[in-house]
Amino acid sequence: MGLRCPNCQGMLGEKVPSHCPYCGADLSKLLTPLETGVTTDFGLALLAGATGLLFGIALVTYAEDFRSPFVVIILIFGSSLTAWGRAKSLTASERFGWERFWIVAFCASIGAFWAVLVGLNWAWAIALALLGMFVGQLICHFAREQWRKERGSQ
Repeated sequence: MGLRCPNCQGMLGEKVPSHCPYCGADLSKLLTPLETGVTTDFGLALLAGATGLLFGIALVTYAEDFRSPFVVIILIFGSSLTAWGRAKSLTASERFGWERFWIVAFCASIGAFWAVLVGLNWAWAIALALLGMFVGQLICHFAREQWRKERGSQ
């Protein structure tokens, strides 16, 4: 069973392109497992910026050499612009890897940021960041399984 373009119903090959070869419709948003209201191109940029903010606060708290607002600003804008620019030029399978990276990074940053808020040392921050990475991987795994179930029923 092959996939069809939802716009023109044209048959797509094994390697799904980011745009339909028949009508030019953008297929990347329709075919990635995590494409929801949050992980649109703009949503990925916001997620990347939030990750940069949380990671920047944790970094500034623990590393005395980086105690500057410019470090946080560079992390926020740099990661946001990178995510936004990258998301527009990816195929569906590449986009899922990019979405997974930012979700896992965001969950890891939440763990490190929480350690900062509570006042735990850097060892706890690393442990909670690793736990956050595991939670992010679980979220991505369940999103992909749900996507496969939905694709299988069509």
